[in-house]
Amino acid sequence: MTIKKNNIPEKILASAVELRHTLHKSAELSGREEKTKRILIEYLSQRTSLELHDMGAWFYAACRAKGGGKKRIAFRADMDALPIDEGTALEHCSENRGVSHKCGHDGHCASLAAFAEFVDKNGCENDVFFLFQHSEENGSGAVECEKLIELENIDEIYGYHNMPGFPLGSVAVHTGCAACASTGMVIRLIGRNSHASQPENGSNPAFALAELILAVPELVKAAAVDCELESPDPMMAFGSRGMVMCTVVGASVSSRRDCERADAFGTSAGFAHLALTIRSEDEDCMKTAEKSIEGIADMVCRRHGLSCTVSRSDPFPETRNDEGCAERVRAAARALELPIAEWDEPFRSSEDFGYYTKKTKGALFYIGCGESHAPLHTLEYDFSDELIGIAARLFAELAGC
Repeated sequence: MTIKKNNIPEKILASAVELRHTLHKSAELSGREEKTKRILIEYLSQRTSLELHDMGAWFYAACRAKGGGKKRIAFRADMDALPIDEGTALEHCSENRGVSHKCGHDGHCASLAAFAEFVDKNGCENDVFFLFQHSEENGSGAVECEKLIELENIDEIYGYHNMPGFPLGSVAVHTGCAACASTGMVIRLIGRNSHASQPENGSNPAFALAELILAVPELVKAAAVDCELESPDPMMAFGSRGMVMCTVVGASVSSRRDCERADAFGTSAGFAHLALTIRSEDEDCMKTAEKSIEGIADMVCRRHGLSCTVSRSDPFPETRNDEGCAERVRAAARALELPIAEWDEPFRSSEDFGYYTKKTKGALFYIGCGESHAPLHTLEYDFSDELIGIAARLFAELAGC
């Protein structure tokens, strides 16, 4: 693929590809990216004269225009990997068993590093900030890194994610909600074990669990507000404020409090747990669904003589793109003669980039890595090195370099 402008030297891109492979070998889970961060800081300190700010779990670099930049623009890359064992098929396979970069964050970091080196060597009319963020996969990183927005008075912030299924090098950006809000919810039903031949002496939560699951579709439909469109799944609804959905990610009944598998055929179960992921284009709709599900869980448990606890994890805000920033992404793609991918709705998956766009204007966009490219989060997936140059040039165009 040929790009007409911002020809970042091949020497920089070749080094960034090597960096990507090094990062891939050193894949680390959310909150444990110590070596990843060290590799990136060493890379930038050896190859650039950028300001480097070590913020603990994360860091950022800065290139300030002489006399002060016209704008202060930040770009974000995420650093964490996934708990997936990829084996040894790749030459640059992960050296950490059970952990690998199956979402492409190694490529995101390499792209930002290449762009950073280019800006350092060529300058820019704007002040440019390069944010390397930890813990995107569990939604806890950006909520810490958002302090950069106020520390440096950031005017705009951009980030990208590689996307299988879109044509190679195509750019997809959505005005408004770009990625859904989501949260994990675990409901634990607590009854009482008894001998399997005398279930009347205990409180088995199996029927309560089934009743709760069957009640969820109507609650999701109500949370969607003015639900009218037909849905392809009973736990998904479309209303005037967009999509609301609930996914059952785990459910079990057991004689053990921890609900680990226990085939105790002589014991009537006394415990159950239901794990759900709730997501929506609108955070308020998601919160409505959460409260409704928690309320029906309490009501069902009372009716069955059970108690229950509810916990939440991995919260993500909605990521809402600024209209002007989204259009600047499209203009940058056009300037580089990159195709614009057709995209008419938010991605259902979540991104903690939304914490930044609550603080300042910004846009999260996607770069296609091929229609037949292996999907994210799968064993076969590996980041396409060709995207490093495409992303770095897009960043340079957005920064006005």
